Amino acid sequence: MPNPKTAPASYTQFCSSCHGPEGRDFVGRTWKLGSTPEDIERVIREGYELLGMPAYGDVMDDEAVAELTAYVLDRAASERSFKPEAPAVTVTDDLTVRANVLVDGLETPWGMDFLNDTTLLITEREGRIWHCEAGRMTEVTGGPTDIHVRGQGGLLDVMHWEDPERGTEWVYLTYSKDEPGNDKRSATALVRAEWRADTKALGPLEELFVALPYEGTHHHYGSRVGIGGDGKLYLTCGERGKRDVHPQTLTTSPGKVHRFNMDGSVPADNPYVGQDGAVPSIWSWGHRNPQGMFVHPQTGQVWTHEHGPKGGDEINVVQPGRNYGWPVITFGKNYTGTIITRDTAMAGMEQPLHYWLPSIGACGFETIHGGPWPAAWQGDLLAGSLSFEYLERLHLEEGRVAKRDRLLEGVGRVRDIARNPSGDVFVAVEGAGKIFHLVPASH
Repeated sequence: MPNPKTAPASYTQFCSSCHGPEGRDFVGRTWKLGSTPEDIERVIREGYELLGMPAYGDVMDDEAVAELTAYVLDRAASERSFKPEAPAVTVTDDLTVRANVLVDGLETPWGMDFLNDTTLLITEREGRIWHCEAGRMTEVTGGPTDIHVRGQGGLLDVMHWEDPERGTEWVYLTYSKDEPGNDKRSATALVRAEWRADTKALGPLEELFVALPYEGTHHHYGSRVGIGGDGKLYLTCGERGKRDVHPQTLTTSPGKVHRFNMDGSVPADNPYVGQDGAVPSIWSWGHRNPQGMFVHPQTGQVWTHEHGPKGGDEINVVQPGRNYGWPVITFGKNYTGTIITRDTAMAGMEQPLHYWLPSIGACGFETIHGGPWPAAWQGDLLAGSLSFEYLERLHLEEGRVAKRDRLLEGVGRVRDIARNPSGDVFVAVEGAGKIFHLVPASH
């Protein structure tokens, strides 16, 4: 039971300035970090910087923390709109993982990137960009207006970059762009703008690349953007559902991974620069729909995974000038079950590091590196499942997948995974409209 003398005083001293004298934040809403006494005591002691919650473990002893917790729960439970909810927890054979809710109420979250450890940029497919700092959401202005929001199209990935030489901050965006004068056709586009931190706005947009040709389909745009260990900009482009047109030719842009300088110009050492008819930005080809990409923090290599058809989602470590085979070789079938090809290997075409049968609907891709994660998880992969609505951990041994764990089963369609500079992992889930922060609870 709360101490009737000390608990209200503790609430007034430590909590009321942020949560209101009557505890407005504890009623009429779901508790993002859980509502059991253990959850609340942990948050009071340890804090939660991502939502602006300071730690009080140094100024309150365990008894005071317990009394304050009981007081908050007692007050909240007296209100009819009290909405208790425990955080999602996954228990594996070597670790318990808690999923704290950092953001909720989104429509279709698609991409995320960090300005720093605790400040996040989020895109929604419908065309909105959000700045999230200490739990406060501010809509960013100045995004593209010619977005093709149809099918799988919309505002897609986001990336923040600070020019080390000039100190200028940039935001890069990918999206499905309407063909000028014809909103029935679209293409994957890459733009950038200066980041105006004081007004939470983008400067004038610079169009860096459009993955021509425009197509009348509304799916398989890719598209992820990131900076490789070589300091170059990498972009994944899906083949727009034109498997027999784009992936196996160098004359068009869809179905490829592209490489640029940070200003959008083409590096002179790209593999097809100067080749007649070839799109000079192509880095690799023969891709279907790469919706996940990360840059390995130790090697600087670009890793992708691509969403296959019925079977054949695959992980690739992308190399310059290599052909990854779609649709000449694949482990997948058509969605109807008919055969695409009986070939799963062919000279001159790369084998995946891993493939899924059946497909999980791979989307979002990251590796565990540093942060609060135990040694047994370091270097493991995280891949989202759109089809089965979970997050998958892939444990690597000697460069191959040796074990798979399902995390957050039933959480919703996992669209993106991001790691901040400190190694914390975040997961964007469409349907649920939430951003989760994953915390290893015990190991």
